[in-house]
Amino acid sequence: MSKTFIEPATDHVLVVDSPQDTNIDGIIMPDNMKQLNMLAGSVVFVGPEAKLTHPADTVLYGPYAGKDIVIDGMKFRLLREGQIEAYIRKSQ
Repeated sequence: MSKTFIEPATDHVLVVDSPQDTNIDGIIMPDNMKQLNMLAGSVVFVGPEAKLTHPADTVLYGPYAGKDIVIDGMKFRLLREGQIEAYIRKSQ
């Protein structure tokens, strides 16, 4: 049985959202508070026209950026490279 995968077109980037904290010091945050935060995710695939983003990068983006996609039971987010607001880089 073959697995399905997505290869992003143009400058699109396929990201897996990192788990979001749902509480602060034991206090559960309401859903509307979670929507105000930036989201972090790991880049899985990059389209051929994406210039700054590479697989395995950790990126930050807004809660409404991109489209959610489910493939083989796994949730992904498809973003345009321009929707990425910051890159988390490690200094060398």
